[in-house]
Amino acid sequence: MEAAESDLHAEFCRELAILRLISGPRRAALEQAVRQVREGAAIAEVLDGLGFDLLDRQTLRGGLPTRAADTPGPPVPGTYLCPLGACHRTEKRYAGQGPPECLVHERVLTFVPDA
Repeated sequence: MEAAESDLHAEFCRELAILRLISGPRRAALEQAVRQVREGAAIAEVLDGLGFDLLDRQTLRGGLPTRAADTPGPPVPGTYLCPLGACHRTEKRYAGQGPPECLVHERVLTFVPDA
């Protein structure tokens, strides 16, 4: 997988929960896209027909309120990686939060402790 494709796959995975919230009547098409990506289809081709701009964070996050409870604690030492190696998504976790999940493959990201 090329770096650009891996970046797009990682961003899709990271933003999937938000995409599900804003998909409205296009939810079935979004879930079809998730299935196709899970089965190995090229992410760029799958997303072309959805009409979501994954890089437009204002659209994705602009309407979501931030609550005081959403303020994270200190970072947990280590990194979480894509559980299947399907992309190069990496995430940090903060105290009080659960582990990050891959909603594409329906798994918790793999934890790699700091050395």
